[in-house]
Amino acid sequence: MKDEHAGWEEQLKAAPFAQSQFNEELRKNVRRRITSDARARRYGWPVALVCAVAVLGMGVFYAAGMAGWLPVKEAERQPRGAYYKDGELLLQVYPDPELKAGREFGYIFSFTEPFANLAGKVLEIQAVHDATNQTVAVTPPTVSVIENPSSGYATLKRHTVSFALPLGGLWRFEVSLDGAPYARVELDVAEPDWELSPSFRTENYEMTGIEGKVGFIDAGFIAGQPNKYMWHFWGETFKHGGELEVLAVKQGTTEMIPVLQGRNLGGANNGADAHLPSSMSLPEAGVWRLLPFVNGRLVESIVVNVREQ
Repeated sequence: MKDEHAGWEEQLKAAPFAQSQFNEELRKNVRRRITSDARARRYGWPVALVCAVAVLGMGVFYAAGMAGWLPVKEAERQPRGAYYKDGELLLQVYPDPELKAGREFGYIFSFTEPFANLAGKVLEIQAVHDATNQTVAVTPPTVSVIENPSSGYATLKRHTVSFALPLGGLWRFEVSLDGAPYARVELDVAEPDWELSPSFRTENYEMTGIEGKVGFIDAGFIAGQPNKYMWHFWGETFKHGGELEVLAVKQGTTEMIPVLQGRNLGGANNGADAHLPSSMSLPEAGVWRLLPFVNGRLVESIVVNVREQ
C-alpha cells in the first residue's frame, strides 16, 4: 500500500504555486512578529503558530489575486508560437531568430495534420498587432492554394513565408483555410532599429531606401511642408501592379498616420519594376519610419529625418 501511494504523497509535499509565495520577506515578517510581540513570548508557540498561519494566508490570498486560481482557458495556457486543439498540436510557427519589426524576415509555418486534410484549400494568414489592432496581410495578394506537402514529410511542415511587420510587440497570427478560422498563434517581435536608411544610386537618380527592393527620389522632409517623392519598387510581384498605401510612425510612438492614400502603381521606370509619383508630408520634426504597403503587405520600412521649418 505504501508503494502504491508513494507518487501522490510526493506530489502533496510540493507547493501548489509555479514559484514559492512564502518567500524570505514573509518569513522575516513572521520572525519579527514573534520576537517583538510580548504576548507571543508570554503564551509561547500557540501565538507564533497563529501569526504564521495568518501571514501565510495573506500570501495565498495575494497569490490568488495576482495569478488567478480560476480555471484558465485552454488557449491562454498554450505556448506562444504553437496552437493546440483538443490537446493535439495543429500548428507551430518558427520565425527567424533575428526577428524584429521594420524589416522582412522569414517564417516557417509547420502544419501537423495529414496533407490530405489540407490539399487544395486556400490558405490565408494575417497578423494583428495586440496593442494597436493594426492588421497586416501575410500571405501574398494572389490566391494561395495548398498544393504540395513538404519534401520528405506527409504534412505541410515547411510552409515558408517572408514578410515585414511595422511595429514591435506582441503579434497575433490568424490562419484560415477556405475562409474558415483554423489556428491562431502569438509571437513577440523585437523593436525595430532607428538608423536612418541609406541612399543609393540607380539610372542617374539618388534614392533613399533599400537598394533592389524599394526607394524614392528624396527631396528631404521639412515638418508640415508637402513635397514630391517618386516611389520605386523592384521585384516580380510589382510587375503586376498593386495599390500603394504609405503610413508613418514617429520614433518613440506607436501611432501610424497615413501619408499617402491608396494609389495604383505604374509600370517600370528608372530601372525599377514599378513606380509611382506622390506628394507626402510629415507633421513634426524628428525621426520617422515610412511604411509602404502594397496590397496590404508591408514591403519594408524606410527611416528618414524630418527637419524643423
